[in-house]
Amino acid sequence: MIALEFTTFIGRFHPVLVHLPIGFLVLAIVLEWFESFRRSEMKSRLIPIAWLFGGISAAAAALCGWYLGETGLYEEDTLFVHRWLGIALVVISFVGWWIKRKPKTYSPYIRTGFNFLVLGMLFYEGHQGGNMTHGDEYLTEYAPASVQHLLGVKIEKDSLPKFGNPDSVMVYNNLVAPIFEYKCVACHNNEVMRGGLNMSSPDSLLKGSQGDPIIVDGNAEDSELFKRITLSQRNIKFMPPTQNPLTYDEIKVVEWWINTGASFDANVATVEVSENMKPVLWRRYGLDVDPKPWYETVQLAKLDSIQITELRQNGFTVKILGATNPLLDVSYSGKDLTKAQLQKLEEVKKHITWLSLAETNVEDDWLSIVSNFPNLTRLELEKTAISDNGVAFLPKLKHLEALNLYGTNVTDACMGDIEKISSLKRVYLWGTGVSQHIAESLLKNNNELEIILGDRK
Repeated sequence: MIALEFTTFIGRFHPVLVHLPIGFLVLAIVLEWFESFRRSEMKSRLIPIAWLFGGISAAAAALCGWYLGETGLYEEDTLFVHRWLGIALVVISFVGWWIKRKPKTYSPYIRTGFNFLVLGMLFYEGHQGGNMTHGDEYLTEYAPASVQHLLGVKIEKDSLPKFGNPDSVMVYNNLVAPIFEYKCVACHNNEVMRGGLNMSSPDSLLKGSQGDPIIVDGNAEDSELFKRITLSQRNIKFMPPTQNPLTYDEIKVVEWWINTGASFDANVATVEVSENMKPVLWRRYGLDVDPKPWYETVQLAKLDSIQITELRQNGFTVKILGATNPLLDVSYSGKDLTKAQLQKLEEVKKHITWLSLAETNVEDDWLSIVSNFPNLTRLELEKTAISDNGVAFLPKLKHLEALNLYGTNVTDACMGDIEKISSLKRVYLWGTGVSQHIAESLLKNNNELEIILGDRK
């Protein structure tokens, strides 16, 4: 631990020393070019001295930089090139000093070539060091668009994926893993494991850092991973220590993942989403996790207009729910309905989500046809002769949310079948034979169900 602290102390001198070789080497090259401009036969003795000091200071800066890189403050891929280019610059500087000692021994092409080589290396190495410290876009971020275009800078827009159905979105694979991949894996992978941590896969992530777990399932505050990404950026333990820390939304996603069990297999629809997480998921991924009526989640092709025309010719009023939703709102426009007419609806049963047979002469056994409509969410049977026998067919409707039995012949006997319709949210029983206490007993077992009985004395 003491050795690590000492090398870190030495490493932090790198920003101080790194400007010395730049100054010495540029000074040496400028002096040489100045004398060439004057056409002087006598070369200044300061030129090789400046090259020597440039090499010595480059070696000192490279040593400190090597130790600074060991702190894990920089992404490994960029650090590797920067390190070895710095070492190469040290070697080139000393070779340049050797050549400049006796300039007449070497051709002007070699001497001039070394000058341009060192200038190019200094420029590239300095630019790369600046990018590592301040970010890749530091130099060009505020440049005019024309300059950015001239330099080939790609102005990237938000490339985060936008999701539609929460059922198909995996919390870890689709939301959390991309954050780790972009912000953490460069320094914590199969080849480079800073602090003994590999975050490139779920298995290696669970192993933690040097055998110590970094995630406490269900408790973000006690998880070392969460602690590190929420420390002050001035803290040496803050992660990631580059100029690319996690944003507020990214931190909230990681926190939510840990607090909901840190599962690697759960999808968004199966985990609890708190109210403060809903705007984060919507803002970042376009994910709306509020429960939707079944009819908003169904994906079907539009019906042929000929089929809709045929339904209308059979006495039905047909409305399409919307421009992007091909499901149908169907009602019978008369009173004298026949079973044959009702059977015509079977041809488009997948598309019917709202059906009204109110005030018709529909019979109990005809509801066996309606019970096969897989996407039916609202059924209106008010003021018909439907009885308990007809309601017995309805538990087959797995997505029925609203049922209107107002003014029908149903009694307490139908409540068992109504209870079987698990998707039901609202049932109208006003003007029926269902008693108040039976309805209340059903409500005790289903807090999400609303029963409208009307005024009972």
